[in-house]
This record gives sequence, C-alpha cells and structure tokens, in this order.
Amino acid sequence: MAKRRWRIGIIAGALVAVAAFVWILFPRPQTALTPDPPGARLTAASQGLDTITIDATFRPVSRSMDVTQICVLQNRTGVAQRLAVLRTYPNAFSSEDTSPAATDELYDVCYPNGFSAGKLSFSYVMLQMADAAEDYASYSFTDDAHTVMSVALPADWLPGESITLRIAYTLTVPEAIYRYGVSGGVWALGNAFVIPSPWQDGEYRTDEYISIGDPFISECRNYTVRLTAPKDYIVAGTGASAQAETADGQTLTTFTAPAVRDFALCVSTAYREQTAKQNGVLVRALALTDANAKTMLTTALRALACFADRYGAYPYPTYTLCEASLPIDAAEYPALSMVSSAKLAARGDAPEQAVALQTAHQWWYAVVGSDGFNQAWQDEALSQFSLLDYWETYRGASARADLQYSLADTAMLVTVPQGVTPGSPVDYFGDLSEYRLVVYGRGAAAMCALNTALNGTLDGFLRAYYDTYAFRLATRADFETLLKTHTGEDWSPLLTDYLDTYLSN
Repeated sequence: MAKRRWRIGIIAGALVAVAAFVWILFPRPQTALTPDPPGARLTAASQGLDTITIDATFRPVSRSMDVTQICVLQNRTGVAQRLAVLRTYPNAFSSEDTSPAATDELYDVCYPNGFSAGKLSFSYVMLQMADAAEDYASYSFTDDAHTVMSVALPADWLPGESITLRIAYTLTVPEAIYRYGVSGGVWALGNAFVIPSPWQDGEYRTDEYISIGDPFISECRNYTVRLTAPKDYIVAGTGASAQAETADGQTLTTFTAPAVRDFALCVSTAYREQTAKQNGVLVRALALTDANAKTMLTTALRALACFADRYGAYPYPTYTLCEASLPIDAAEYPALSMVSSAKLAARGDAPEQAVALQTAHQWWYAVVGSDGFNQAWQDEALSQFSLLDYWETYRGASARADLQYSLADTAMLVTVPQGVTPGSPVDYFGDLSEYRLVVYGRGAAAMCALNTALNGTLDGFLRAYYDTYAFRLATRADFETLLKTHTGEDWSPLLTDYLDTYLSN
C-alpha cells in the first residue's frame, strides 16, 4: 500500500509539473480591461456641443493618411457670419520657412537627416447650410503657412444656426522629431486634423504655429474617429477605443471622445503596452520598452489619484501615455500625453516628474481650457504647482520644498536678458530655455507665493476653479475674479507683480 501511494505521489507531482510547464508556454488569455462608460458630468458636458467625425486610412509606406471629416458647427459668436475659419496646422511643415521644427534652435534636433516636408492637401470642401442642399464651398488661406483656412459662406450663418462641412484631405507626415512627425518607429500625430478656430473678442483666432510652448487654443467638441491601419500597428489616441479586423486584414479602430478640445494619435509597430484601471479610468502606457511603459503607468496612476483627490475627479474614461521622439520633454492632448524617449531615458527623478507634470495638464489644459498663446502660465504654472503637490503627496513636505527651490525659487534669481514675464504671449520669447525659465519657473513661483499668502490653501481655490470652468475656456480675468470671490480678497496686485513685472537681478 505504501509503495502504491508513493507511485501515485510521483505521478501527481509529474502532472503538476507538466501543467505548470503548459501554463507557462500557453497562458490563459487575460480579460481585456475596458473603461467605464462616460460619467454623468462628462455626459452633461457633451450635450449640445459641436461634433467632429473623422474616417481616416493610415498609409505608412507613403507617410500619409487619407481623411474624410465631417464638422457640424453651431454659430455661437452672437453675430451673423459669412466665413467659417478652420485651422490646418500640418501645412506649417511644408516649408523650412514656416515649420515650427525648423527654427535655428531646433532644426538639427528635429531634422537629423535633413528637412522633410509635411502638409495637408484638400480634395474637396462641401458645405450644407440650414435646409439648403450640400454644395462645393470655396476657401482660401489667409496666412503664409496656410494654417488659417477661411471657408466662404453663400448666405448669412445666423447665431444659433448650424452648418455642416464635409471635407476630404490627405495628411503627409514629415520625417521629424516633433509632435507631428515620424521618428524612431513612432508616428506622432498631434494637431494633425482640421479644427475650427475659436471666436474671441469679435474675431476668429489666427495665431501663428510657432515653436515655443503650445500655441493653440481650442474648444470642447464631441469626436468620433475611425482609423484603418495595417494590423501590425498599435494605435493609441484620445478617447475610448474599440477594434475590429476589416475584410482585407487591416484593423479598424473606433475612438469615441466626448467633450475634448482636440484629437491626437500615436501609432507604432514597436510599442509595448501596459494597462491598469483605476476608479473606472482605463490607463494605457505604450512605450518602446517594457520598463518605460511601466514607469509611465505607475506614475500616471499615482498622479491621477493625487490630482483627483486635490482638485476634483478626472472626467474622461481613458488616459493614454505614449512614448515618442520629441525635442521637448512632452506634449499634452486631451486624455493623451506624449512623453519623449529622451526624458524617459533620463536618470533620477526626471521621468517621474515629466509624467506627473503631463498628467497635471489633464486638469489645467484638457478640462479647464485657457489661452495657450497669450496666457500660457494658466496651463504651465498651474501644472508645475500641481507637480509640487504630487511630490509632497508621495515624498513629503521636505522633498516638496527642495523641488520648489529647484523649479521655482531659483528661476527668480536668474537674469532674463529680454523684458519677458510669465504673462507674456509665447511669441515674445527668444527660445525654449527662456520660455521654460520664465513661464514654468517664475509662473510656478507666482503660484507658490499665492499659496503662501493663502496659508497653504491654494488647492482649495484650484478645486473651485476646476469645478467652475471644467470644459470651458477660462481667461486670466476669470481666474482673478474667482480667486477674489473664493478668498474674499483681491490678489491681482500679487499676480501682477509676478506675472507682468520684469524682474532685473
């Protein structure tokens, strides 16, 4: 009997070993994580917004994408219009004279193999007004870079009325290390699609696409994007996505993104992906190495938790982080951040700080919008201050003080050769270093000074600011007025001192 039990034990042990070996070779497929449906706040914010529907086919061999885009736009200007103005940012890359990547500061970094042109070529623009039949529309470009496109309207577009624009175009993507370019096996497609220009102070915004900062301003709309790509490409973009294989073996990815300011994509065959779900939010991290994907995912989860606790819940069902070749640390888009390969490869705390900072932009760019051209501090300075909040949450008060000294306090000690201030428009700055020092550094110093004056309660105001201006565009006057209402005191002299006064050391 004992001998029989011994044999049974050996057989059982062998079966367990075989099962373990089979498990390693052929693991059971894991259930894919899916985001929660949009919450009540996002659903409410999406009601009545303009809609943009995009059908695109990605053609990597020709570095191009064929696009059909339908824009349903309501006249919210308060006056009758005879023009609809669109921004066509990829056209800036058609010439060395207009490309934001071809400045003296960036050319060698962005075009290591020489200049490569990108552009946006239209096939047609169709217009339907009110109950009239759809017809071809005439259009023209009003700037040298062809990034401002005016569509002529044959009749008055009355306040409250909607028009439908159906446009077809081909995007050509430059070989460039930039937010719109392909490099290192990653296609970064930021500010790639046609977008309506906001109407402010009696005119459409037509700001130049320059290399400094994020020279864009955009309003929330509801996006649906269907992208067809070769099936070996991993596709990441703004919003929740679903995939299906097409009849010809390609992959169709459908993105749904309510109440977002823009739509961006990153595409690569080399991406390694890590995902997690937190409080209903699906967080995706896509990088060229597992280590970089893990770094982005871990930091993003911590940052989302920190900022939601301090300022208010993150409203979108997804948040995606993508490694890309960039001449700057990172670039933010709604529900998506591009993080540069160089920053992820840096030693020490730099990768964590970059990802946390980009995640803060989801509060102070994606949800609460502002004027990235004329008032860049409203995005950058608040995000830098949020990074300090993050650092204190996970490292302690002493670590926060050290980081504040490094990022903000020292910026107040450096002489800036030109009379620029954190409140200056982005085209006032001579180079990226000066911009970072003044807008990021001295802008953050302004928020730190305000926090000190408020006895460490600036987070309470930022929660009110986030709640009040979510999915809207907030002006500097909005910021200062709400601050006065919230605290019962006028802080405009302090802000003027930091944001508008040239500091000479």
